[in-house]
Amino acid sequence: MSNSPSNRRVRRPSSPPPDVLEVPTRTPEAVPSPPVIKTPSRLQAVMKDAAGLALVVGIAVGVAYGAERYITTSPRFALTEVLTLGNHFRSQADLTTRAGINVGENVFTIDLDAAQNKLQADPWIADATLARRLPDGILITVVERQAAALVALGSDTFLATSSGELFKKLEPGDPCELPVITGIDPDRALSDREGVARDIVHALDLASDYAHGSLGQKQPLEEIHLAATGGVTLVIGKAATQLVLGGPPYRKKLEEASRVVLEIERRGNKADAIFLDNDARPNRVVARVK
Repeated sequence: MSNSPSNRRVRRPSSPPPDVLEVPTRTPEAVPSPPVIKTPSRLQAVMKDAAGLALVVGIAVGVAYGAERYITTSPRFALTEVLTLGNHFRSQADLTTRAGINVGENVFTIDLDAAQNKLQADPWIADATLARRLPDGILITVVERQAAALVALGSDTFLATSSGELFKKLEPGDPCELPVITGIDPDRALSDREGVARDIVHALDLASDYAHGSLGQKQPLEEIHLAATGGVTLVIGKAATQLVLGGPPYRKKLEEASRVVLEIERRGNKADAIFLDNDARPNRVVARVK
């Protein structure tokens, strides 16, 4: 018997077990990518910082300009008072004029360094400092040189300090009631300033010893002559008596000179010169009377 297509058995598809469920699958949705944040480039950051800095600087400059304009033009800072300290020989008016300072000008426009240089060009001024005293004042503090002796150099006479500094030529109005030192070579005063200063100091020390002695109370010291050989001669009193001392020890010789002068006066005479410079025989004193 032939197998015809109509009599062919057809197998039915097997059904899934009753306890198994078919769940339709779902295609997963695409996850969106995070947004891309663009960061500024290094050049942009630098330009931004520069712009900010320029703004700050511009504001600062504007504020500074406004402040400077105010303090240099405001009547509040117009000079009304100049105070001075340390001046004795130079007056307040002298210092103000020499410094080139004028009442009424703005205290911030005054060149204090230039004023200081002008003051220190004055031989009487050893040092000077200036300071503003806001809102309307200037303080000038000076250290003046003190004249301690008159020093004859050739045909000129100079003032010297107690440290031996020759600081100015004698002029009208300068103090002149001072010990007079003679005998210094003018050329040496230029070539050996330190040596000359030491000689002046030694002469002033001798003048002090004389002034505190018994003879100095009676006959004022008129002149200290420094010989080129190193010896010293004092000229004392209105009679211009010479005390030829030679070298040290000066205090001992001054005491001896005082006793000799008293003895000569006791005898009714006036001493013209007393010689105490005999180093070979230091106890020998020779007197010349008038």
